[in-house]
Amino acid sequence: MSKISYLFMALAVTAFFSCAREKEESTREIQEKILDAYIQTHCPNATKLSSGLTIIDFAEGAGIKPGDYDGIYVHYSTYNLAGTCQSTTDSVQARMLGTYDPAVYYGPSIFVLDGTVTKGMTELLMKMNKGASATAIIPPWLTVASNTNSANYTGGNGRGQQSQVSMIYSIKAGVVIDDVEKYQIDSIESYIKKNFAQKIDSTAYGYYFRNFVHPSGIPAADTIESGTSVNVWYVGRLLDGYVFDTNIADTAKKYRIYDSSNDYEPLSVKMTETWEEMAKYSTNSGQSTTTQDESAQSYVPGFARALKSMTYKDKAVAIFMSGLGYGSQGNMESGKGVPEYAMLRFDVWMARSADKKFPPSKD
Repeated sequence: MSKISYLFMALAVTAFFSCAREKEESTREIQEKILDAYIQTHCPNATKLSSGLTIIDFAEGAGIKPGDYDGIYVHYSTYNLAGTCQSTTDSVQARMLGTYDPAVYYGPSIFVLDGTVTKGMTELLMKMNKGASATAIIPPWLTVASNTNSANYTGGNGRGQQSQVSMIYSIKAGVVIDDVEKYQIDSIESYIKKNFAQKIDSTAYGYYFRNFVHPSGIPAADTIESGTSVNVWYVGRLLDGYVFDTNIADTAKKYRIYDSSNDYEPLSVKMTETWEEMAKYSTNSGQSTTTQDESAQSYVPGFARALKSMTYKDKAVAIFMSGLGYGSQGNMESGKGVPEYAMLRFDVWMARSADKKFPPSKD
């Protein structure tokens, strides 16, 4: 290739990236103009910060404000600039809008400010303490995760994905947490004390278990041999009572999460030598509690640990911190499932593979 050809190629590449930068800048300029026009027309007294975050209303709460790596529980609703509600964690508002679904989780969300939360939300939440409320506009360029400088970043979790439009957030802040793990341990122990008359022991860090049939443990002769298939029924719930999953039809109906497309059959589990073998699972993968392909089945660690502590005809409860469940990502889809950093409770029944009716046979 001649030097002239190289020159033309270099000029072409330079022109391409120059046009790309101009397009990116013009998009930002358009977004800025739309935001400024909205503020001037609808909320002229709003405070637009240097980042672009725009505070419409703000009321102080009490106590400490979150810093880096702290967590804060919030209820929030989002709106587009036309005023249409896009999402809400408030069941009362959902009922008023006519969008309420009993299978959707309307509890508060926890945001841990570890760099995975968007820049705009991080900036806003760091101004809030328990009881504080705010209405603010988060522009598109602030809807990328705080731990990236890329204007085109679209990865991470759902909160880290870039929006193409400005959105209005209405937020009510709850408790601020400076140690998420300690908070979860304290919360689980308080939950157990309130809800169980029997003692439930912590058999591992962040994991609490009680076998109601074999409260002192399973005799060695009764352990289930590796490779043996068993049938399992379960109810999975959050500590506030929200049931996110069950394979028991009557329980699904009771908690109004029944899905006629589900067969509500017992879960067939092939036992392994250790619970770790059944928990080859990334807590940030967003998978469901189990996979249905038995040759590749995997379970959240807390659920797998419970299974290895049981034998036929047992009923047990396992309660564990989010690190043994769905972790920092959760497992939400369309508002249903397990939210981020959720502590979980599983009630579990185990039977032989031939026993396919709930409750399992006592014989």
